[in-house]
Amino acid sequence: MIVLPFLLSVILFGVTFAENGQKTIGNWLEIMSPDDPVVIRVGKFAVEEHNKVSNSTLKFEEVIKGYNQIVGGMNWRLTIVVEDNGSLKNGEVFVYEQSLKNVRKLISFKIIQ
Repeated sequence: MIVLPFLLSVILFGVTFAENGQKTIGNWLEIMSPDDPVVIRVGKFAVEEHNKVSNSTLKFEEVIKGYNQIVGGMNWRLTIVVEDNGSLKNGEVFVYEQSLKNVRKLISFKIIQ
C-alpha cells in the first residue's frame, strides 16, 4: 500500500524520471529508438505540414536521431532525412504535441547539409 501514495504523488506533481534517474520534466532526453512508430509519425507530420505551408513535395524517409521534452505536452526535436526531387537531404524539425487536446503543431523546419 506504500506504492499507491507514491504513484499518486507522481501523477499529481508530474515528476517522472529517466532510467538514469534524471528528472524528465522540462529536460531534453535523447530518443533511444528513432524507428519507433510514434517518432516516425511525428517526423512524417512535420514533412506533411512543411509541404502544405511551403507548397513543397518533400518525401519523408527516416528519423536519424531526436530528442523529446515533456512540457504541457511534448516537444520533439528530430533530425530527419527527406527526399527532394531524387536527392536525399537532412532536415531539423521541431514539433509541439499535446495529445490529450489533439494538438500537434510544426514549430520549425529547416533543411541542413
